Amino acid sequence: MKFLCTHTLPPHGVTPEQLRQLGLAAQSDPKIRGYRSFCNLSEGKAACVMEAPDKNTLIEWFRQMKMPFDTIVPVEFEGDRGNIHEESPALAASV
Repeated sequence: MKFLCTHTLPPHGVTPEQLRQLGLAAQSDPKIRGYRSFCNLSEGKAACVMEAPDKNTLIEWFRQMKMPFDTIVPVEFEGDRGNIHEESPALAASV
């Protein structure tokens, strides 16, 4: 299932290379996958959508990666250029 995650980082505290390494780690993990991310390293703000079997697995992964997070919430709806569709309500309700 997908989770929307927000992060506050020290402004200029993460380099683009560190961000790339985190992205690669998210693609090679057996339990989670990075889906999409948006970052402003100058202001220390990031948001991402991650796929994981459950919220606790994702929390543990962020802790192992030493990536602080503010929120992790299940995605109920996803939209792209005005096209909105519902994610699996049964999965979102189980979190």
